[in-house]
Amino acid sequence: MRTALRLARIALSAVQLGVAEGALRMTADYLSAREQFGRPLGTFQAVQHQLADSYIEIDALRVCLWHAISLAAAGEDAEQATLVAKWWSDDGGLNVVHRTQHLHGGIGVDVDYPIHRYFLWGKQIAGTLGGASADLALLGAAL
Repeated sequence: MRTALRLARIALSAVQLGVAEGALRMTADYLSAREQFGRPLGTFQAVQHQLADSYIEIDALRVCLWHAISLAAAGEDAEQATLVAKWWSDDGGLNVVHRTQHLHGGIGVDVDYPIHRYFLWGKQIAGTLGGASADLALLGAAL
């Protein structure tokens, strides 16, 4: 059972990584095409900061995920690394999909535009197997 949970956490983290990357890519494309005040929204400093924060969280998730995968593949104890990756998936992944939907403005909640699907999928993944708080509690117990 423990191995199945570890593999499920790794798999969920990998899916969340793809969801977050897809949401960020879609948002970057949208912000470079959408103009406000005669220039693309992506050129505004506040928007760039939010995109940078998303990129950093995605990169942290990627590094933690690959660390957990490499330990598990080598047959080493990957419990702590897996919990860290899952926590980044829950917390960072949810931050990214929330931020990207917000950056789309009103169209972000329109069900005819696909960014809402990334948000819903990211939110569902973040809550699976207990969510960030549960993963943090398990990590604390493991340490």
